[in-house]
Amino acid sequence: MKLRYIPNIVTFIRIIMVAMLIFLAPLSMLSIIFFIAAGLTDMIDGPLARRIKDATSNFGAELDSMADMFMVIVSIFFILPAMNLWPGFRFTILVALVFKLMSAVPGLIKHRKVFFLHTIANKALGLILFLGAIIYFIFGGQLAVNLYFIFLHVAVFVITIEEMVIISMLDYPNKNIRGFWQIKRINEEYRTKGVVGI
Repeated sequence: MKLRYIPNIVTFIRIIMVAMLIFLAPLSMLSIIFFIAAGLTDMIDGPLARRIKDATSNFGAELDSMADMFMVIVSIFFILPAMNLWPGFRFTILVALVFKLMSAVPGLIKHRKVFFLHTIANKALGLILFLGAIIYFIFGGQLAVNLYFIFLHVAVFVITIEEMVIISMLDYPNKNIRGFWQIKRINEEYRTKGVVGI
């Protein structure tokens, strides 16, 4: 087996583990083990792709984005409903998801393409969502956990606005941008060399 396929195999394993969560009792010990394992694969597939020669690819980036979205959807529709959170959260979490999906609108308007960024802020948001289920499993539906989910909501809105602004400012859809500070450099590379990053 060629080493360059390893990151994509790790991502496929994440998709399978997330799919298993649909069939397991939410917040059971086994489901949390699968959930943590899936989160760990999300942390290692990107670094593996960057360290292994010729392992980075458009297909791998798209597969990673699809796996991330699948994990978010399963978390929202299969894990969160099992939590003893304040009643309003079920509605506001759906609103936050719709708002997050709206970050694709500037890409459609300016670049005629749907894409989501792999910014540091987006990665942090994934980590916050990932830790939410684990914190709930450990502490239960206490006040602190509900306040944590309020923080998660605020993070979704702030980070989505950041993503929409970055996409609007990019001359070319580069999903691997890490934050605002790279916009000027990436635009200059595209204008002078035609370097693209999606």
